[in-house]
Amino acid sequence: MTETLFGLIPSFGLIVVFAVVALACLAIPLPASALVLATGGFAAAGDLSLPAVFGIVFSAFVLGDQLAFGLANMFGPRLLGWLAERSKPRSVLEKGQEMVEQHGVLAVFLSHTILSPSCPYISYACGAGGMRWSSFTIAATIGAAIWTAAYMGLGYAFARQLSQVSEILGKLFILAGALLALIVFWKMIRRRWRMIQLASLPADA
Repeated sequence: MTETLFGLIPSFGLIVVFAVVALACLAIPLPASALVLATGGFAAAGDLSLPAVFGIVFSAFVLGDQLAFGLANMFGPRLLGWLAERSKPRSVLEKGQEMVEQHGVLAVFLSHTILSPSCPYISYACGAGGMRWSSFTIAATIGAAIWTAAYMGLGYAFARQLSQVSEILGKLFILAGALLALIVFWKMIRRRWRMIQLASLPADA
């Protein structure tokens, strides 16, 4: 699929990039990060304008965020229930909800930067969980700008080594996801341990 999307860029230009990034923000499995890396490489080769690419990618990211938040805010538990029924993203969705409950807007920012694979699920969790739209939007927009600049910058700087860069980033995301799962698991264990301790205290303590 990735090669097919790359092949569409010469014919359809940044429209393809805009559509892929926006749809990826809705948890549709599309190679947005690889495509943005590639557009940075195209800009380095002079085939695309770097400011235009940044504007398109950033705008698509913000639009996708707003759509995810709005849909979850509108349909709430029904949408989360539908996502949870899909076996693959279930754990990611649960971790996303836990992150939002524990860290609020910090979870939004992290999901839009170093934990970007969890981004759609964090956005859905924020919308369904009743986070203020302004708080979500500020954190998400700052994160989207950083993510866009970072991926485009990497693609621009390492235009001839895009496959290696993409592979390294993929491994880093796996490591970050494992670390996130460990943190969430540890907090759950610690919370339950505290509940057990409280339950064991005498009633007049």
